[in-house]
Amino acid sequence: MMELEYPLDYKPILRYVDVIPAEHEGQPVFFLRDPLGFIDELVVVPQYLAFLLALMNGQNDLRDLQSEATKQFGQMVPLEEVVKIVKFLDEKGLLWSKTFEEIKEKAYSKWFSYPFRAMAHANSAYPLSAAEAKFFVEDILKLGSSESANPPKILIAPHIDIKAAARSYAESYNRFKLPPGARIIILGVGHHLDLPFSVLTKDIATPFGLIKNDRGGLFFLTNSKKIEVFPDHIAHRLEHSIEFQALFLHYLLKDQFMVLPVLVGPMPTLFENPELTNRFVEGLAQLMEDEHTYLVLGIDFCHLGLRYGDPFEVSEEHAQIALENDKALLQLTFDGTKEEFLEKAKQTLPLKVCGLSTLYLTKLIMEKLGAKGKLDLYHQEFVPFGQGSAVSVSSAGYVV
Repeated sequence: MMELEYPLDYKPILRYVDVIPAEHEGQPVFFLRDPLGFIDELVVVPQYLAFLLALMNGQNDLRDLQSEATKQFGQMVPLEEVVKIVKFLDEKGLLWSKTFEEIKEKAYSKWFSYPFRAMAHANSAYPLSAAEAKFFVEDILKLGSSESANPPKILIAPHIDIKAAARSYAESYNRFKLPPGARIIILGVGHHLDLPFSVLTKDIATPFGLIKNDRGGLFFLTNSKKIEVFPDHIAHRLEHSIEFQALFLHYLLKDQFMVLPVLVGPMPTLFENPELTNRFVEGLAQLMEDEHTYLVLGIDFCHLGLRYGDPFEVSEEHAQIALENDKALLQLTFDGTKEEFLEKAKQTLPLKVCGLSTLYLTKLIMEKLGAKGKLDLYHQEFVPFGQGSAVSVSSAGYVV
């Protein structure tokens, strides 16, 4: 009998991965993708093994997996075959294990060695070459209204696929022509961030070159305010919510600005760290008092339909509900109380607003500033995104 490489009571835990249905060599498969980018490879598994992947949750040992496989296939499945599958996933870094910890350590070392944050979505979401990217952005901006004379102090833009919400990107960035020397704090959604926030300390690459990181603002937060900013967390590596804003900003402002990019984690992480969150908000608010400092939010709103776990396909009625919800959230962010915002946020949980924590952080900054201004809602869309599914996005600005 083959000697097993794992003890019989080993209970494998599959890491969180993106599961993409596909066809490979004529067979239905799933591509397993690591959303954090620790693993670059797309791992291919047959779709008939989906039930086994679901059981790798830390509750079932190897014998349990063998038993379920035997029931599923209607014949005895040797334990060695189950172990082969577990070992394959382990070696690929898809299980929580010592193997993954070693892969993770190497990935972090590699990430920290990079002198800048490289483009992760060039040649897929937008062109890589400067000439093609210039035409790409210009074609997008043509879809929007004329620029306004007074740029907003705070800009709301989408972070969904640029082509999908092209009109909203255009309406946002046509109005964001800033004077040279601006500091732009970008708040993006950390879709896979397990911290309250993480500040990127690297310059950002775009097709137009490098955007300089705001070292002065970073020094203020870390030294004057003594704030732990969780710098260069690897969640920045593949995250698109800031990258898409950087593309438009660099085109518009050339090299005459600096950025302080921040990924914001889920709402619970902000509530679990109230003192840290409050000090971070206070620091950002003080930076915002400078007349040359602006805030950009790269956020989307409601995610509805089959793609997002709902038992229905989206309809016009869903679109109306989503857009009204988004408008109310924006108004409460800038003109409501914190309590009113949180009450509305609770009501919107079934709508899966992925920018909720980013709006909440902005709400707290607004309260610290005591700023008085006007919110302009430029454009709203309910964008089809996947079969029977859609995402709502908004373009807005707050002028003080």
